[in-house]
Amino acid sequence: MSTNFITTLADFQGPDALEIGSEIISLACITVLAAALGAKTFNEKIKTLNYGRVLVILLYTFSWAFAVTSIVIVSTNNNNMISCTLGMLACDFFYAGSKIAIYAWLIERVHLVTAVKTTRLKTCQYKFHICLLMPYVVIFVLMLTFRNIYIEADGTCTIGLQPVASVPLLVYDFVFNLYLTWLFMSPLMNVGRNSRTDWKRSKLYRLARRTLVASIVCLAISFINVLLVVTSGGHQRGLVCLTACTLDVTINVITVHWVTTNSGKSKGHGGTTQKNLHTADHMTAEMTFDGTDTNHDKSMKYDVPMVKTSKRHNDDSDGSSL
Repeated sequence: MSTNFITTLADFQGPDALEIGSEIISLACITVLAAALGAKTFNEKIKTLNYGRVLVILLYTFSWAFAVTSIVIVSTNNNNMISCTLGMLACDFFYAGSKIAIYAWLIERVHLVTAVKTTRLKTCQYKFHICLLMPYVVIFVLMLTFRNIYIEADGTCTIGLQPVASVPLLVYDFVFNLYLTWLFMSPLMNVGRNSRTDWKRSKLYRLARRTLVASIVCLAISFINVLLVVTSGGHQRGLVCLTACTLDVTINVITVHWVTTNSGKSKGHGGTTQKNLHTADHMTAEMTFDGTDTNHDKSMKYDVPMVKTSKRHNDDSDGSSL
């Protein structure tokens, strides 16, 4: 019996350097994602949640679930076809889910700065952007259909997307993110140029600057990640693919967390300037987790047409002349 035990120990192969490094990175990412999710949900109440905040929480949840699944799969996918297949499915579902959440979040931010006091489904632009998500359904089907999953001769797991799926994903992710970022920044820059306030001292300016930096970082990270899949021809070692995707979603969450954390303090102004800053601060509360604005969750429900003061003034004038 002791001889068999010694033989078993001799045949046992421990994790190599790549596995250890991957697991350390995944543990660090899980810690960061859990801390970010806890920070966003701490003291958050149901009544203060709006659609944008729910999307942020969903993004964090999908990313955390992917990181947790990834570290389990990395430690078990050698000589294990089931674990290897689950690794590919984790990329297909959790990673794709985090991407859809961030796309919907970007669409929501564009809506907030381009269609003030208008419900989403009454805005042609918002409905058009939702329709732009439909091609991702086709790409998702391609990801499920044209993929590589197999075990190498040395027992390592190899997964990836074939070019027919990875190339459309690369183009769609880059173009759609770039388009939504430009659409979000353009009206904010116009507001800044047309405002009589000190634009660079406002919370809205800081939010726009943060969003630009975050968008560039997210674009670069996602582009590099998918580009690696394309250049590899869909033949990556499972732990390399999963670790790269874990870093991708974690960096996306960090940048979104930075953008949606409003730590700036506005300085006092008077008169018209204070009114304009209050409007800007209300808009930033819509796009961040700033708890100082408690009326933000009703800002998308303006279905009653606004009364034109000029018409009312004319009616009063007519009444006084009678």
